[in-house]
Amino acid sequence: MESATVPVPAAGAPEVGDKGLKKNAIGLVSSVVIGVASTAPGYSLAASLGLVVAAVGLQAPAIMIVSFVPMLLIAGAYYYMNRADPDCGTTFSWVTKAMGPWAGWMGGWAIVVADIIVMANLAQIAGLYTFLLFGWDAAAASTVAVTAVGVVWIAIMTAICVIGIELSARTQVFLLGAEIVTLAAFAIVALVKVATGDAGPASVDPSLSWFNPLAIDSTSALVSGVLVAVFIYWGWDSTVTVNEETEDSSETPAARRSWRRSSSS
Repeated sequence: MESATVPVPAAGAPEVGDKGLKKNAIGLVSSVVIGVASTAPGYSLAASLGLVVAAVGLQAPAIMIVSFVPMLLIAGAYYYMNRADPDCGTTFSWVTKAMGPWAGWMGGWAIVVADIIVMANLAQIAGLYTFLLFGWDAAAASTVAVTAVGVVWIAIMTAICVIGIELSARTQVFLLGAEIVTLAAFAIVALVKVATGDAGPASVDPSLSWFNPLAIDSTSALVSGVLVAVFIYWGWDSTVTVNEETEDSSETPAARRSWRRSSSS
């Protein structure tokens, strides 16, 4: 009886299951920056905050608190799943193992489709504000021009991702820093103008009642506000999608246990 021949992998060939990811490429700080930057604070406010205010008015801060609850629960679930099995496939991999391939593929494709839709919107916002930054209002009003510049921005970001996770992390550190400084400046100027009475007759003074979700007029307004506000938080899970490239992959992307360990030492 002839024995079967087992092929021997060529020297230097990647191991079975190797995804080509660079191990221990980023640390806790870079992981946190990637997560915060992926929520896109400036874009989220520009695209969503007006809709939240339209739905619930002055109770927008309360809606942000209510919307944080499901995000916190999901983050807790991700924390424990990442500790058990650090996998950059996240939802696709974990749901496949827990509930079967059909549910896993559906979860994975839902994320892919959502990302494609969001990237198109991100490109539109990026193209629009690029022209507005330079005062080119005519180009900002052109769909073709805005789309073209948006595609250029996507190409640049794609190139950075292809080059490597380290460059991507460093780029996001710079961009997030500039974004937070800009948003903080706008917030401070707005609060100062309201406090000094220079914001105009339509301005209102901040009040703690804005944080009370029970003051929202109707359930439909509450639901509408939450559905929009959840989008503002979306993106934090990027910390888990780079877990296999992060130092201490079972702990650092979740951050909570790492923080406890470092604070107790």
